[in-house]
Amino acid sequence: MPSTTTHTDFGPHTTALTVAAAFPSSISGKAILITGVNLKGLGYATAEAFASQNAALIIIAGRTPSKLQECADALAKQYPNTKTRLLELDLGTQKSVREAAARVNSWDDVPTIDIVVNNAGIMNVPTRQLNEDGIERHFATNHIGHFLFTSLIMSKIIAAAQKPGAVKGATRVVNVSSTGANYSPIRWSDINWEKPTGTLPLEEAVKAESYIHQGAYGQSKTANSLFSLGLNERLYEKYGILSFAVHPGVIITELSREVPHDQFQAGIEMLKSRGFVFKELGAGASTSLVAATGPEVKGEDGEWDGRGVFLSDCQILENTKIWYTSWSQAEKLWAKSEELVGEKFVF
Repeated sequence: MPSTTTHTDFGPHTTALTVAAAFPSSISGKAILITGVNLKGLGYATAEAFASQNAALIIIAGRTPSKLQECADALAKQYPNTKTRLLELDLGTQKSVREAAARVNSWDDVPTIDIVVNNAGIMNVPTRQLNEDGIERHFATNHIGHFLFTSLIMSKIIAAAQKPGAVKGATRVVNVSSTGANYSPIRWSDINWEKPTGTLPLEEAVKAESYIHQGAYGQSKTANSLFSLGLNERLYEKYGILSFAVHPGVIITELSREVPHDQFQAGIEMLKSRGFVFKELGAGASTSLVAATGPEVKGEDGEWDGRGVFLSDCQILENTKIWYTSWSQAEKLWAKSEELVGEKFVF
């Protein structure tokens, strides 16, 4: 089991720019795709860090073209040597995901994608809602959308790993999960949260309810982590592609846009009272940068077997639940995800 990262001095307040500066050769000249990019979020802080070390191209993906253009303009002003390309992508609908993936695959001038950071997400949807594909919105957007999109553009990721001189393990897929995964395993018999939640590890008072937004979010974050394991199982030995799941920390972003303001403020105060430390955006993006660029974490014998780890505060998080670090659960999720998108993927 991997036990250490390259920079043991990196921690909760290390910034993404600092991490990027530590690993410039892992970024310079690379084509990088980031989902969920807007100026006030982790996606932009992540893009900014990559641009600071001369990434060749940053594909910034998101739902709102005007917000993407704001990010492209800001990056161009600060880092004129890095090109950007905008990609309209709504992860909440499989139709949009397929259209966006087809667009990426049609770009002949972008033959390879070296790093993918699946950063986008939604949180705190107050009532149980299904998307147009009949899937609960947290799970549909946070996991299924990323699963389908990443799988559909996989030929370009594999092409990056097969470039002449490519280093095994340098091509990466980073899935931004959360320690919110502790809230819920995958509810195999009830992914859409229609049944009472008697087995959910939350307070007794809410167990009789069928939908709990923290649990639905947690299930989707469990899926993000298991997706990384499934990718490693299929891609590391064959192509040398690595995937990591990360917890960015507690950061105030637009992720909680669906929460009423008073409720949102009360939630912040509650977290502070429990000892949670809030991070700035740059520190929130830093763990994604470690996962995307740092030399492989090493096991006790100095070897790396391509098995995934869960990172938090730029280091390996040891205190994890078996349900989001289990290889058997990862395989079960892969099969379920293929069922939900109606397509099997063999790489």
